[in-house]
Amino acid sequence: MLKGAVARRYAGAIFELARKQNTLDRTLEDVKEIARLFSIRKLAYLLREPKIPAKRKETALRQALEPRVLPTSLNLALLIVQRELVDAMPNIAAELEQLVLDYRNQAIAEVTTAQPLDEGQRTVLQQALEKRTGKSVIMQTRVDPSILGGVVARVGDQVIDGSVRFRLHALQQRLLNEAASSSRDFFSEEEPALR
Repeated sequence: MLKGAVARRYAGAIFELARKQNTLDRTLEDVKEIARLFSIRKLAYLLREPKIPAKRKETALRQALEPRVLPTSLNLALLIVQRELVDAMPNIAAELEQLVLDYRNQAIAEVTTAQPLDEGQRTVLQQALEKRTGKSVIMQTRVDPSILGGVVARVGDQVIDGSVRFRLHALQQRLLNEAASSSRDFFSEEEPALR
């Protein structure tokens, strides 16, 4: 089975369980933390190592996670290790986060600007993104002076590029295309014949 399908199946199961128990936020935090732990190379190696007995892995996980996560989250971690799906845990966390966002009709917008936004600009931008997506938007902002000005927003797999850099590049391409088409006419004129 493909990694994405596996991740969706496990994320869907833990989502339904958390929704029924009214623990969506806590479960999402737990699963993200477990994914972070499983991405530590040494720990991931130990959890995948077939020579280490399953009981020892379970004991280590219980000691590390039991005081910090919900029992359902701990059971997910144990199941993932038991089924040798440690590498799928980050995908499971991402799928679960998307399920929670969809359930709440929310979207995360990764917004890049050339300079930090003030509160008024943030509000206007957030409202524009909410209108465009039809969802409540959670903005994550970062500053990148290389875009020169404007805004680049990524919401899911949609990119809205209103940066000055993008507009300059588009203008450059248009000018080059116009120059190329007009230069053919210019160069196609025959030189007057010398007699």
